[in-house]
Amino acid sequence: MSQLESILVVSDAHIPYHDKKALQLMLNVGKDLKPKHIYIIGDFIDFYAVSSHSKDPNRSLRLVEELQAGEQVLDQLEALGAKSRVYIGGNHEDRLQRYLQDKAPELFNIIDIPKLLHLTKRRWEYVPYKKDIKLGKLIFTHDVGVAGRNSVYKCLDTYQHSVVTGHSHRLAYIVEGNAVGEFKLSAQFGWLGDASQINYMQSARVLKDWALGFGVGYLDTAT
Repeated sequence: MSQLESILVVSDAHIPYHDKKALQLMLNVGKDLKPKHIYIIGDFIDFYAVSSHSKDPNRSLRLVEELQAGEQVLDQLEALGAKSRVYIGGNHEDRLQRYLQDKAPELFNIIDIPKLLHLTKRRWEYVPYKKDIKLGKLIFTHDVGVAGRNSVYKCLDTYQHSVVTGHSHRLAYIVEGNAVGEFKLSAQFGWLGDASQINYMQSARVLKDWALGFGVGYLDTAT
């Protein structure tokens, strides 16, 4: 007998530069949803402190403070009681890897995201950036190396399979089929970041193109 299992998808929170109201709404929905699966699909923590980009000197947050803020939200997600929890790295998690290989190669194989966030102890499965994971007939990954309004199509073209991605900070959902009645989808669920914190992009473009959001889905265990 078919049974549906609920999925909560957390995309691009950019903690600690997140939208507090949007993130709280996601958690409130999660309390009602009682998800069986939680998928963080990248850029959960901003890792501003180790970014290679020119930094705003008024932002004095240290890496340890970013990690502590991220762990506080992980605590809240874990309280939702999901039986499986997956954390997929994004290009912002990759900032740490690139910092280590360029600035501190001696620590490259000693420090990583799972250790810093205690993901094994917390019972999260970690999927590195540029990798993917499958749940049922759906693939989850952060990106395929592209952003912008057409990225939802580029992700479908890359995988030729139903896929959920982040990175673009857009809300988009497309379904395509073929001549024999087979269908596949590509979905993006926006972001949970605070638009007022963006200082590397013209604010009008942020407000025009990016949308606050998160994903809710259901896995049919019979398929």
